Amino acid sequence: MTSLQQPPALNPVGIGHSHGSLTIYSAPKLVLTHIQWSLSDALGKPQDIKWNPQPLSLGCYRTQLSWSGMLGTGAKLASTLRGWHYLTFEIYEAATSGSDGSLFMFTPELGLFRANIGAHGDIMINEHQLSTALNSSLKEREIVTDIEKILGKPWNESLEPFRRIEIDGVDEIAGKISV
Repeated sequence: MTSLQQPPALNPVGIGHSHGSLTIYSAPKLVLTHIQWSLSDALGKPQDIKWNPQPLSLGCYRTQLSWSGMLGTGAKLASTLRGWHYLTFEIYEAATSGSDGSLFMFTPELGLFRANIGAHGDIMINEHQLSTALNSSLKEREIVTDIEKILGKPWNESLEPFRRIEIDGVDEIAGKISV
């Protein structure tokens, strides 16, 4: 190899096997088929997705699916779905031997959040992230706010009502929703 030739860049998708889950908390009815096509394309095989009404968003639907694929599939799914700016979703890619996992959360108001996830499901904060938060803020409250953003707190707070539907079920929540 001459000094002018560079080694080929590594494609981060496909270096190992991974698995994870995708939850779309809210999607308008008119785009469900298009989302299904996009997910099938991203996962490389047809997806048979069962959509359920989303009681927190009139005219919207929700779904969950588990997936397995090459490392980086979570990022590929997040890239595919973030283009549908009116969706609300969460993607978890499990940590594997030698690789951190990933967490992606998206809301139309906040945009896309991404964090590295350790083997036990904890968000991994690196030195650069903490250094930036400490150096860019002058007040203690600003530092706390910056660290909360690194941890995804605004996204977690926004997604929590949707998660409660998945955990408690629609019937349990229906009595608590004020109209």
